[in-house]
Amino acid sequence: MSFKFYKTTPLVISIIFLSGLIDYAVGQWISPFLADHLSSTSHFRVPTTVSLLGMFFILFDNLLWKFPVFNLLMAVPNMAGRYKGKVKFEWDGKTGEKDCFIEVTQTASKIKVHTYFSDGVNENTSSKSLVEDIKHEEDGFYDVYLFYLNGGSKQNGGLDCHEGANKLRFFPGHNASANELRGHYFTNRKIQTRGEIETMFVSKKLEGKF
Repeated sequence: MSFKFYKTTPLVISIIFLSGLIDYAVGQWISPFLADHLSSTSHFRVPTTVSLLGMFFILFDNLLWKFPVFNLLMAVPNMAGRYKGKVKFEWDGKTGEKDCFIEVTQTASKIKVHTYFSDGVNENTSSKSLVEDIKHEEDGFYDVYLFYLNGGSKQNGGLDCHEGANKLRFFPGHNASANELRGHYFTNRKIQTRGEIETMFVSKKLEGKF
C-alpha cells in the first residue's frame, strides 16, 4: 500500500491518534473481555495495535476514503467512474475522430485507467495504464499522467500493438454539470499518432468494454 496520494500532516496525526485510541481500547475493553470469555487454555491472542491499525487502513484504502470527513486525508480527488467522449487524432498526415470510453479505477493509494475505442465499423480497441501518477498543478487542477499499452486491433490488424503516454486533466463537476477528463496523448507507433481526448462522467459502474 502506498501513501503518496495522502496529505502528509493529517496522515501522521491520524496514525498517532488511532494508535493511542486502539491501544487504550485493547487495554481497557478488548483484553478484559477476552480474558472473561476465553478459557485459560485458549491460544487466542489479542490483536496488536499495529495489526488493527493495518486493518483500518486496508478498509480506508478501498472504501472509507470516498466518504466525507475521511476524504480530508486525501491529497487527490475521487475520479473513479466511466466517462464517455471522443478522441481526435492525427496519423500519417490525416485527421480523424473516434468514440471512446475511459474507465478509472481508484483507491486511496492507486489509480488505473482503461480506455476503450471504436471507429464505428466493428473495429474496437482498448488500452490500459501501466504506470500512473496524479499531480496537483499550480493552477489548482489535477492532472493524471500515465504510460499505457494498447493491444491493437483483433479484427483486421488495422492497428498494431503499441505503447503511449497520456495526460488527462480532471475538471470537477459543479451544480448539475458532470466531472470531465480532457487531455492529449502520443504513441510510439512507427508512424506516430497523436491526439486529444474529451470525455464526460456518465456512471460509477464500470463495464470493462466499449
